[in-house]
Amino acid sequence: MQQDLPAISDETGHGTSQKPEVRAFWTGPELSPYEELSLRSFLAGGARVLLYSPNRRLRVPEGVELVDAAEILSGEVHSFTFADGARSPALHSDLFRYLAIERYGGWYADLDIVLVAKELPRSKVYLAWESEKLVNGAVMTFPASSPFISAAIEEAWKLLPEAGPGAPLSKRISIGPELVTRLAHDYALDAFVRPRSAAYEITYDEIPSMFDPSLRDELEERVAKSDFVHFWNEIWRRVRIPQNLGPPAGSFLDGLFQRFGMEFADDARLSMETIATWFQERNALDQLRWRLRTELLPRNALDEVIAQERGDRPRVIYSLAKELPQRRNLTRTRLARDPRTVRSFWHGEAIGLYQLLCFRSFAERGHPVELFTFEPKLDLPPWITRKDAAEIVPRERALRHLPEQRQFAVDADLIRLALLHRLGGWWIDPDVVLLRTELPASEIWFSGPTEFGIVSSAAVKLPAGCPALTDALVLAGSRSDNVEEWGTVENSLLTRTLAANGMMDAGQPSGSASPIPWFDVARLFDPAQTASLAKELDGKSFLDLHHEVWLRAGVPTFLGPPRGSFLDRLFQRHELGLTFAAEMDFRDVKRWLAHMYACLPRAASGERIENPEILRA
Repeated sequence: MQQDLPAISDETGHGTSQKPEVRAFWTGPELSPYEELSLRSFLAGGARVLLYSPNRRLRVPEGVELVDAAEILSGEVHSFTFADGARSPALHSDLFRYLAIERYGGWYADLDIVLVAKELPRSKVYLAWESEKLVNGAVMTFPASSPFISAAIEEAWKLLPEAGPGAPLSKRISIGPELVTRLAHDYALDAFVRPRSAAYEITYDEIPSMFDPSLRDELEERVAKSDFVHFWNEIWRRVRIPQNLGPPAGSFLDGLFQRFGMEFADDARLSMETIATWFQERNALDQLRWRLRTELLPRNALDEVIAQERGDRPRVIYSLAKELPQRRNLTRTRLARDPRTVRSFWHGEAIGLYQLLCFRSFAERGHPVELFTFEPKLDLPPWITRKDAAEIVPRERALRHLPEQRQFAVDADLIRLALLHRLGGWWIDPDVVLLRTELPASEIWFSGPTEFGIVSSAAVKLPAGCPALTDALVLAGSRSDNVEEWGTVENSLLTRTLAANGMMDAGQPSGSASPIPWFDVARLFDPAQTASLAKELDGKSFLDLHHEVWLRAGVPTFLGPPRGSFLDRLFQRHELGLTFAAEMDFRDVKRWLAHMYACLPRAASGERIENPEILRA
């Protein structure tokens, strides 16, 4: 199809009366020097720079305008989850750029893009090839209300549910480079897309060269006529390159920092040897994954590859069902005398190791685990029984497209209520660990109000057809389609209906399901707290890991917990047979959580919620 678009050769004068505008999006912790470098480069190029973020207290370089991201796209950040559990806000960023350009026109740039030309290209439309097959939209410009951008928004909303947690990488790029490439062809723009050298001369497999002082001259010569340089931050995160440290002195990256007035102390720099080691490790792990056709490496991965090379056995395609310990091997922990079935829900194709740890703590003690899901091919170990969530709630009710809010959301809370009402018994959230052999014997079990004044959903036991559940379902069915209510309304509804039915006295003391409060999650990662936590949790039934806190703070679930922490002890006790490629540093976790807590607004008063313990840590 061909639509009326401004010709890409049509230049626009920047003039002196109005600067070209560049918009960007940021969520997560404070900007690192590398994101600041990106912003400074656009300022130096004479642009007005607007950074959109949900964090209105984010520190930005002088001259950058901080704007509330809700002006463009409100609600939760749409995240992509890699098969190993690593989360990325790239989905939200892709959608955000289309919406921002549709409304305002002008430039959008990711914060791993650096302007290396003296000024922005004078063009109404800008795209560049990333490779021979893909056009990348990491930096782009279109007029406001462009048919190309309108089509991108429409397609992105359609594709978004397929690209959520657990989706394969092919789904992730379906609303990013893949969509941009397809639309460039549909709108007859492919002949006008800039060559790779314009913005992506240094490819993602050349990232180490940007840190290598011996290659600086070569890289500077290669990008001498480029408009932009792309850092490929997604790869940096996967390789675990810490962005709070500067590059090696004399490297290509160091030259960019010097150009835009940024310096590092000698002891605040990465070494080329360290970078090379990390990439060698990454490449080795990628080779093992490819050879074994798996995303999660078994502990005997090298033995398996050697055996395959010798022809000792056929090539094996690994899955959780084949690799994780079988039920008959669950002998390290005493089995329950009175095993009870526990039920939960999962959305997405892949389940993370921290969730598997939680479910294993029940299965290892002999309690059957039933996991309800809409995914027919969810990869599960044999000690988890897959159940069809559509038998509880129709898929179209739980997974809804809300066009007015331009949102897709999963109403997991509705599923929880409906499942308990239909089957009764135990509901366990996927981030809850069982600490004792036996589950509480009472027919009704729930924890008293949390620090937020509502009944915790972490662990609940109610009889089927319970009047409080019936009333809560009725209220849930009458609520609005505002997805911002999902995830919080059900808890308050259940609290209200339990109280209305005179059942609150049957509840357990506050904190019974969540003995470690929402604001003390950092203790689970702190090796210095392990002994005190073990003593404090002795005799408790459950431990809520508060995964929501992890997501809000950007804690990378593809990394193992700090060595010696209480979480590390849990993994040692409930051995999964799979290992993390690397571990978190508690200092990083502490920083991520402190930042997140400090930015939380009080729901009622507008005051900031601060946890003095973690902010002092």
